[in-house]
Order: sequence, then structure tokens, then C-alpha cells
Amino acid sequence: MKNLRHFVVTPSYRDGFTPGLIIAKKARPSPAQAIRLLRIDIEPGREESVQVIEVKPVLLSKPRTKREMTGDQRARLIAKWASRFYDMTESWNGPLGMQLAYLFAAIARGSHVALTRNSALVRLLRQETVPANNPIWRFIQIEE
Repeated sequence: MKNLRHFVVTPSYRDGFTPGLIIAKKARPSPAQAIRLLRIDIEPGREESVQVIEVKPVLLSKPRTKREMTGDQRARLIAKWASRFYDMTESWNGPLGMQLAYLFAAIARGSHVALTRNSALVRLLRQETVPANNPIWRFIQIEE
């Protein structure tokens, strides 16, 4: 697959043109081969031509997907936020403690916890103006 060559085929018509692309391992296809491969409708008697030009591709790979956090990164995130939540609050008793337990478990697994907009944890994060691009939000799914 490394030695593929790319050819842009451009048929010209009176009304404009529509380019096509041929990817081949071997030599440049002739205009007749390109017409046959791309099923270009050329009418005899009309002023039409076909150009075959070799090009270098700009981008052939897939775009990078969103990089997932490693287990170490997730563990550091839990430690950072456990310390931060401890400093922000007086007690983890009640709903906040339960929601933190579920959040930390979700971070450890690489999943998310579903919380409502009015949950104690979401209200605390918004009160502390934690920005939307902070990694902690990747592990919280806010449900209506």
C-alpha cells in the first residue's frame, strides 16, 4: 500500500468539469482507461477532452481521535480533586459524599456518573467556577 500513486482525472465539457480520482499501484492510466474506469460519458463529436495528472495526496490518515486518559492520569485526577473537594467543603456527609464516591469510581473506570443539574456536586463545581474544559467534566454527564 505504500507505493500507491494518485491521479486526478479531469474531463472538460462545455458546461464545466467534474474531476475524478484514480488510485493505482502501476503506471498512469491512459485517458481511455480513465474514461472506462470512472464511467465518464463522452459523446462523440463534442469538444471534450480528458486530462490525467499525477498528484501527491495531502492527507491519507484518519484524524486523531480524542486521546483517552491513562489509569495513572485518572488516579492523579482523583487525588487532585479529592484534595480540592476536601478544601472546598466542611463535610462529605449526605448527597455530596455519595456523589463524590460515584464520581471517583467513574473516573477510576474511565466512565461517567449521571447527575442532575441541581445535584450537590454539580452545584459545588459551578459555585467554584470550574471551567467547562476542565477534565473533571468529562466524567460527569448532566441529565435533565
